[in-house]
This record gives sequence, C-alpha cells and structure tokens, in this order.
Amino acid sequence: MTIKKVLLLVSLFVFVASVGFAITNNDVNEKKTEFKNISQEKASKKAKEFYCEGNFQKAEEYVDQILKDFPDNERANELKNKIMLLKEKEIFYKRNLTNDFLIELRRTVKEGNYYEGFLFIEKIKEMSPEENLKSFYNRLLSEKEIVLYTLESSKDRKIFLDSIDKFVQEKFSAATTLVYKLYSKYPKFADYVGMCRYYTIQENNNKRIKHLYGKAIKSFKETKLGEARDLAAICYSLDPTNVKLKILIDQINMEII
Repeated sequence: MTIKKVLLLVSLFVFVASVGFAITNNDVNEKKTEFKNISQEKASKKAKEFYCEGNFQKAEEYVDQILKDFPDNERANELKNKIMLLKEKEIFYKRNLTNDFLIELRRTVKEGNYYEGFLFIEKIKEMSPEENLKSFYNRLLSEKEIVLYTLESSKDRKIFLDSIDKFVQEKFSAATTLVYKLYSKYPKFADYVGMCRYYTIQENNNKRIKHLYGKAIKSFKETKLGEARDLAAICYSLDPTNVKLKILIDQINMEII
C-alpha cells in the first residue's frame, strides 16, 4: 500500500470519528439545553406535572437535575422515591398482565380464534416486547390462511383480512360490520359476530375511560385527591387490564397517605 493510500485512509477514519463525536456531542448539548438556566422552582413544577401525567421518565429527569445541584432537597428526594416505587410496580403489573394475556392467547390458539389471538399477541408485545410468541403467531397465521382460501372471491378475502386488521387495531365496531358481511354469506362466521359485538362494548367504554381519565389527571394536578381517586376507580372498573389506570390509583393513594 502506498503512502498516499495510507494517508487517505487515516484522513477518512479521522473524518468518520469526528462526525460520530459531533453527533454524540449534539445529543448531550440538546439535553443540557433543556435544563439550561431553569430554576429549581421551575424544575420542581415540571417534575410534578410530568409525575401527575404518569410520565415518570421525564419527571425523573427534572428531579435528577434538582438533586444534582441540591442533593438534600427533601421534596425532590421524596418524589424520586415515589417514582422509583411506581416504576417497580409498573413492571410488576405488566408482568402479571402478560401472564394473563398468555393464558388467553393459548385459549385462542387452541380454538383457532385468529381474531382474539392476533389481538392478544399485540397486547403482549406492548407489555413485554421480549416475549417469544413466534409459535403462537405461526399457528394463528396457518388458521387464517386456511379460512382465507375457503372464501369464494377476492372481495370476500379482502373483507376478511380487513376485519382482522380492524379487530387487532381495536376498532371493534368497524370489525363487527365487516364480520357481519362475511356471516351473511358464510355461516361459519356466526360466533365471531357475537364476539365482535362484545368487544364493541369495550370500545365504547374506552371512549368514556379516555374522558374520565383526563378529568382524573386534572383533579390530581389540582390536589383534589378524593375526586381524582373516584374518577380513576370508575375507569379501572371499566377496564381492569389498564396498567396506566392502576398506577394512577396507586399514585393518588400515595398522596392521600
């Protein structure tokens, strides 16, 4: 290799390394900029706001910034401890919920119920991305393919695939309409019509939960703790699989105590 080539390679290496360093340095600077010139009072307010909204990562960032400059800040240390405890609870709740969903997933695979099966796979992936679901997915996929090729037309096949997509996206009302179209021509879809209608009730509940959850967060921020807990409890009774609601109830109870 000639000296010219060696110098060229060295120059290229230095350039790539400098670009990588610049990108990393920019990320650090952006993080510093976020907290630049922010007072302890403002940081505390931001931390509390994110905490009440259930955004523990952002809340912890502001708390850590306070503790960096004022390690003996009693309120910041107290909030830090609450955040750490709630993050542990969140992991615990998600693990338990994943186990419940796995039980349901095994049931749906055994029944050949690709609608609920694919739905539970998505729910489990959201709770525990590391969970190995390949065998469940492949069996449900095979069941879906068998049904797909028994349908008479490309239009029916499209309706079938769309109905599964809508169901997995938790657009149960839209899925029900599509499944009913299939049922009117293929009686074997009768059980899925009833199933979709059942889930449509939950879809309507979700709209109510979203509204009440917003009110609960607002009350929590305003330290109307009794009102916030009542609203959160109503939401949780409508959807006991919602980890976010369970955590909010724990947060409120911690403040009341």
